[in-house]
Amino acid sequence: MSHVFHFFLPDAQPGARGTVRRVCEQDAKRMERVLRLRPGDEVEVADGDGRIWMARVVGGGEVELIESLVEPRPAPALVVRLALTGPRSDTAIEKLVELGVEDISPLETAAIKREPRTVRWQRIAEAAACQAKRPRIPRIGASVALADALAPGAILLSHEQPDGSLDDAIARSTQPIALLIGPEAGFLPEEHEAARAAGVPIATLGDLVLRTETAAIAAAVLALDRLGALAR
Repeated sequence: MSHVFHFFLPDAQPGARGTVRRVCEQDAKRMERVLRLRPGDEVEVADGDGRIWMARVVGGGEVELIESLVEPRPAPALVVRLALTGPRSDTAIEKLVELGVEDISPLETAAIKREPRTVRWQRIAEAAACQAKRPRIPRIGASVALADALAPGAILLSHEQPDGSLDDAIARSTQPIALLIGPEAGFLPEEHEAARAAGVPIATLGDLVLRTETAAIAAAVLALDRLGALAR
């Protein structure tokens, strides 16, 4: 059985059987210039509702929606805020999206104040969503200062002076859960104090000291599992 490529419609409009729609611009270029798909080739297309359709290539980046394959499912009640820049952040974004995280944003801390790579992250997120056949393109949000991220549902991930395990923190947390990850240099003592003052738990994944991108991936897997999002 040949591989069926996966694309996205560009807006929040739901699909409808028999309609001809243009896929998002990045997908249109990939369809025409990279994959060289021809009219009549079958593909999968996710619409703005998260419904996945079997579709037929028409040409010029357009497809005809033939049959609904997967009905919409709610996004997991999980946000990942990541204090990481550089190439390793690209790896984290790719893997988080493949796993099913749909809401990611840069986290600004005392150690991370450089310009976030949000435009690049969005491109990586879309490519990863296509590869993993996700129902929606994840949202890469604007940079959030740590002080603003210390809100109900937030969990600060740190191996320094944690209150307990991430599993316990998730069990006690309200939803949506917001995992605050990084940075490589760690959170400052005053950042730990601010978290505790805001009632935000400080949690650990165990005795190992993980790189930020590894911690983000491991924490997201645990959170998605506890939310029941990996069993869909």
